[in-house]
Amino acid sequence: MEDGEKLLPVGYISRAHGIRGELVFVPDATLPEDPAGEIFLRPRMGGEARPFCVLACRRHHGRAILSLEGVNGRSAALALRAHTVLKPARVFAPGRPYPLAALEGVRVFVRENSGSERELGRILAAARPSGQTLWTIKDATGREFLFPAVDQFILSLDLENGMARIAPPPGLLETCSLPGPG
Repeated sequence: MEDGEKLLPVGYISRAHGIRGELVFVPDATLPEDPAGEIFLRPRMGGEARPFCVLACRRHHGRAILSLEGVNGRSAALALRAHTVLKPARVFAPGRPYPLAALEGVRVFVRENSGSERELGRILAAARPSGQTLWTIKDATGREFLFPAVDQFILSLDLENGMARIAPPPGLLETCSLPGPG
């Protein structure tokens, strides 16, 4: 990992599995279950993220079971319970699945009809309540927007630099705005 590189949560370790040091991995619902390659584990209560190499990922009774380099036994696996699993932002290429938590804090710029851009605000949260991703965007005045994040409205999404550019159809943002503070 490079200095200052952004790490994004992709799931968590729920518990140890067996006596050989395997771990039960619970992925973010939006991502594949195999976090292949290098991952980082950080205690849920905070602290330093430590790197690990995923040696294997297999399915057992509908769960993803991970084997990590250096985790050799039940005691070592138990010590990693409830750790957040992170991956570097650079591995989430455009057009590939990404964790919804990665969107929090992303600056959103909207393209106007004239072709100019203005900063709309920052993403507070993202959710997929029924298969459709919704971004909650808050502007500088405190006004919030529920934005349907569909491909045809998103010009670009750069998670590594924390920027998104959107081009919603005329009137969509006004229709999707929530009452501001008041």
